[in-house]
Formats: sequence, structure tokens, C-alpha cells
Amino acid sequence: MRLFGFGSRASGYDTKGRDIPAGTTLRELWENLRSSADDTELLARIDEKNVFFLVNGKMIHRDDMPQTDLEEGDTVTLMVLAIGGQTHC
Repeated sequence: MRLFGFGSRASGYDTKGRDIPAGTTLRELWENLRSSADDTELLARIDEKNVFFLVNGKMIHRDDMPQTDLEEGDTVTLMVLAIGGQTHC
């Protein structure tokens, strides 16, 4: 899993490994990440409309997260939306 813009350096990214049960959806992973984050972390506070979600480099629309099953070896990338502009995801 790659987290862009969630760390102490907005321009950097963190890489985290996480074991998840088979059949876990992207929605479940997102909710688990948020609930396990400290209240002071951006991950716990950010509106999901300001996050891009990618699985294996493919952008996933927020509405499709509950149907997006994650498989062993998938790379999940979360990117904070840059300042300015709009997203249509």
C-alpha cells in the first residue's frame, strides 16, 4: 500500500504492508485504515472526496469501492487530492 500526502511530508509517500483477509473490499480497507489512525493524523480526518483511490494503478471511483475486492499481491495507492481544482470521482 502506498500513501501519498498522508505523512509529515506532503510531497513524500509512505509504503505500508498490510495483511488483509481474502475478499476484503477497498471500502473495508479504507474504513479500517481510518478507524485505526490516530485522531491527529490526516488519514483519520480527511474527507474521502479529497482522496484518489487506485488498485494496481487503476483509479477506482468511490461508488465502486464496496464492489472492488482486493487480492493477494494487489497494490493499493491512496493519494491526497492536490490543492485546487475539482475531482469528479
